[in-house]
Amino acid sequence: MNYYKTLGLESNATTEEVKQAYRKLAMKHHPDRGGDEAEFKKIKEAYEAITSGRANSPNFGSYRSNGPFRGFEDLNDIIRRTQRGGSWNFDDWREPEVTNPDVNISIPCTLEEAHSGFTKDITFTLPDGAEKEMKITFPPGSTEDIKIRFVGDGGQLVKEKPPGDLYARIRVEPHNFWHLTGKDLHAIIRISVWQAMFGADVEITDIDGSTIQITVPAGSQPGSQLRLRNRGFNVRGMNARGNAFIAIEVHIPKLGPADQTKTIIDLQAE
Repeated sequence: MNYYKTLGLESNATTEEVKQAYRKLAMKHHPDRGGDEAEFKKIKEAYEAITSGRANSPNFGSYRSNGPFRGFEDLNDIIRRTQRGGSWNFDDWREPEVTNPDVNISIPCTLEEAHSGFTKDITFTLPDGAEKEMKITFPPGSTEDIKIRFVGDGGQLVKEKPPGDLYARIRVEPHNFWHLTGKDLHAIIRISVWQAMFGADVEITDIDGSTIQITVPAGSQPGSQLRLRNRGFNVRGMNARGNAFIAIEVHIPKLGPADQTKTIIDLQAE
C-alpha cells in the first residue's frame, strides 16, 4: 500500500500536511458518521505507518517542516548559530512529536443536578471507534465552564503513543422556572392585580426541592424584584449559595362595560 497516496499526499509531505489530511479523511469516513469502515481502517493504517516510521518511502525519516531537508546547509546553520551564542538549539529543529488526540464529551444534566452534584454512568465512542464506559462525578455547584480531566482515557489512534486525555463537561438543560446567572438564580412569578395591590404570600419551589414562602408587599409594581438571600446556586467548593431574585409580573384583567359599576371588592371576589 502506498500510504501517502492513501492520504492523498506526495511522499515529501510535511508532518502538518499528514495530520491535516488524516483528520479530514477520518472525519469523512468514520463509521459513526456514516462512513465506510474499511476505508477508515485504511486511512488509520496509513497515518500510523507514516507517523511511526513504517511507511515505505525513500524520504521517510528525514526532517520536513516547510520543505525537504537541505542536508549540510541546515547543519552548518545550526553550528554557526551555536558559535555565535544564539538561542538556537536542537529542540528547535526537531520534528513535532506525534501525539494521540484528547477527547471532549458533554454530559446533559438538569439544573437541580448541577446544583446538588451528581454521578452518572456514561458510554461514548473514542476516535478509533471503540466504545468506552465510565462513571463520572460532578461536584455541587458545577457549571458549564468547568472541565474534569481524566488522564489517559482519551483516544489512541497511534498505538505506539500514550493515549490522549478525556475532558468532561456538563450541558445544563433549560429549567421551567429558574434561570442561572453566575451564582445567582432568577425567576418570574405572575400575580393578580389584587395581590399586587393588597400584598400576598406566594409559594415557590427552591432549586433544592424545598418549598419557599415569599411575601409580596402591598403596592408592588410590575417589574419589581424580590431578593432571597442565600437561596441561589451552590458555590462550587464552598458551603455557600448565591442569592435568588424573583421578578414580579402583574396580570391586569380586562374589564367590560358591565364591570364599571362594580366595586373593587366585587371584582376581587370574582
